[in-house]
Amino acid sequence: MWSLSLLSTALLLTSPLTLAQQTFKIHHRFLPHPSPDSPPTFQQLGNLVIQDTLYSLEDHSNGSSGGGQVDDGNGWYQVGVQLGEHDVQEEWLIGSTRSCYLSSSPPKIQIHLTSTSTPSSISILPSSSSHTCSSNSTTSVKLPSRLSDLKVDFPQNTQKTFGPSLAPPPTVDPSTGAPAPPEVEKTFFQKYWMYIVGIALFFAVQMGPDEPKGAAGAK
Repeated sequence: MWSLSLLSTALLLTSPLTLAQQTFKIHHRFLPHPSPDSPPTFQQLGNLVIQDTLYSLEDHSNGSSGGGQVDDGNGWYQVGVQLGEHDVQEEWLIGSTRSCYLSSSPPKIQIHLTSTSTPSSISILPSSSSHTCSSNSTTSVKLPSRLSDLKVDFPQNTQKTFGPSLAPPPTVDPSTGAPAPPEVEKTFFQKYWMYIVGIALFFAVQMGPDEPKGAAGAK
């Protein structure tokens, strides 16, 4: 009974960690070139919902046009990820690309995550590798109406490798700069001769001739 109670408590404590999810708001806009004094405001494109190693997308515009913003193809298309609920625009994670890449189809947006499932960078690529932008594009482009092509890059588990331990460098002779020859190991007698001589003297004194018995009576 006690073990069942402990198991239930452990499940209750770990379940919020397993089921916890994070939601990040995704915004976008056009930034004309040259940049005006008052740039257009960001429009919310949708939400990115991350749970463990899974993610889902929630469209915000419901298929309507992206706030009516258009660009002549010479400006920039920007995507911003709001990391915190109350973060201001200066704290967002923002990626940019040329707006002319949106002339044929919405671009590919890839959000890279850290080990804590927090967005760290944004990659925005053309939908086709063959699509190029001319230097003087006059094609009118509109903001994408939905999160049609967004991918999330989860970090891969990497194992740290350690190199073999290196031996200490050899001793160098300061006068020549060449490696010093190794010291010759001393013999047993060279290491402990003082102790051997002391023990020998001690036994020599103890084994000396005894004092004559008649010498004490003559006094």
